[in-house]
Amino acid sequence: MVKRVFSMFMVLVLLLLTFTGCSKATNSSNIGKIDTNNDIDQNENVKKVAFVTSQRLGDEGPVDMVFRGVNLACEEANLQLHVVEAQKGEYEESMQAMISEGYSLIVALFPELLDSVKNVASQNPDTDFIHTICLTTGDNIQGIVCYEQKSSFVMGALAALMTKTNKIAYGGAVDNPDQNRYLDGFKEGVNYINPNIEVQVSWIGSFEDPAKGKELALVHYQDGCDVLWGCGGKSGLGAYEAVKEMGEGYYVMATTDDNNSRLPGQVLASHMEYYDVATKEAVLDWSNGNYKPGLTMMTLDNGYAYPLLADESQCHIPTEVRNEIEDIITKLESGEIVVKSMPTYEEVLSTITD
Repeated sequence: MVKRVFSMFMVLVLLLLTFTGCSKATNSSNIGKIDTNNDIDQNENVKKVAFVTSQRLGDEGPVDMVFRGVNLACEEANLQLHVVEAQKGEYEESMQAMISEGYSLIVALFPELLDSVKNVASQNPDTDFIHTICLTTGDNIQGIVCYEQKSSFVMGALAALMTKTNKIAYGGAVDNPDQNRYLDGFKEGVNYINPNIEVQVSWIGSFEDPAKGKELALVHYQDGCDVLWGCGGKSGLGAYEAVKEMGEGYYVMATTDDNNSRLPGQVLASHMEYYDVATKEAVLDWSNGNYKPGLTMMTLDNGYAYPLLADESQCHIPTEVRNEIEDIITKLESGEIVVKSMPTYEEVLSTITD
């Protein structure tokens, strides 16, 4: 409980600071680069950090969340930061360009950059890497990844407790192992409450197609589902438009960041993944000389992945449902409820290949 309260507090602080922290960003034509902290650009003694992403900022989800953590760390530690929205086929070129310009920490995002990070890291052993939302590790690579099956279990239980039709849906972006971790835990949570509930699944095919996300969400709602959980990056934003069209009695649940106030009365909860906190801590550790190559695994147990239910002013959830969800979380934390799809830290490490 203390961990959860601390995480909640940290996120509130980060959100407040971000409104001023991001105001310095300006566009640059050089390989999609965005310069920040320009007031310290001329100081050669300042450590330099490059943030490289294969998806653009502005997704109101994981990209923005990780950037928030990196940006806040750089402001707090007086580090110079560049953001590179790298084009496919130019990932290694973009990272090598940053290294050649004196950037000694590369923060990368998503599995799409995995091979490029490994190649560039092996060629530049004196450069440090933090690879977020990716299962990886190495001598000069710190991987930060969320294993969300336990917290996804709670989201499934909540959906099962709130449905009136006994039909709920999961809308993912791309059918890959990362997205399926959400689905595995979600299904277990649904079955824990009622194994007779139908769980419909669809894949949007992209992280950046909200129109398709809306289209598929409407298919689920019109087929009788009254609760939908979407895990689709920018594509997931389409679910909010769909549920708004459906109106009262239809619900959506969010992923990664707090979206509980986005659509009053229809957002049940947000599956919080505190990548901003974890990334900020990692960058600050690096700045302070305490860089930690290896794997940082974010879970419900350490408070970095947590289901945040909407409060009563945001969406009505019956008291008995709230109480049951709290009881389920307690049992998950104590080990009384075991999520079969949730591996141990050692099991996760064993899956990483060079």
